[in-house]
Amino acid sequence: MKSVALPDLRQLSAEAQAAPRRRRNLNLHDRLDDPIQRLCNALEPGTYIRPHRHPDGVWETFVLLHGGCTILLFDTAGTVTERLALDRDGTLIAEIPAGCWHAVTVHTPSTVVLEVKPGPYLPGIFAAWAPEEGDPGAGRCLSWLERAEPGQRYHG
Repeated sequence: MKSVALPDLRQLSAEAQAAPRRRRNLNLHDRLDDPIQRLCNALEPGTYIRPHRHPDGVWETFVLLHGGCTILLFDTAGTVTERLALDRDGTLIAEIPAGCWHAVTVHTPSTVVLEVKPGPYLPGIFAAWAPEEGDPGAGRCLSWLERAEPGQRYHG
């Protein structure tokens, strides 16, 4: 049996805080070709998760375990269509439809989510309008994502 306890989440968050990308995951699945991908993802404010979508047919479920974050959905042109905060006093679970462009921003230290999606693992398809991770414009895009509302579009 696999289990994840509160000390495990604390350790994962400490690793995310020390990581250059400000995030760290703990896979619960054994292989990248597992038919169901399950992982705890520790996320810290300042992590840039470039807007992306998964290959067709791949939905993604987020279950908030600790902290708080926001999920943004976009149309193909990059306009925000939905914005949903996950926090302990409100919404705890969200499912992103298959093929939907999305990003996540983090507003609470030591945020941890459980992610579940169909496998096998395939890399995401990144939005052409969003700067690559490490690009000098990524910080500006992250700042925009943190405050973007439905109907708004990023203009680099």
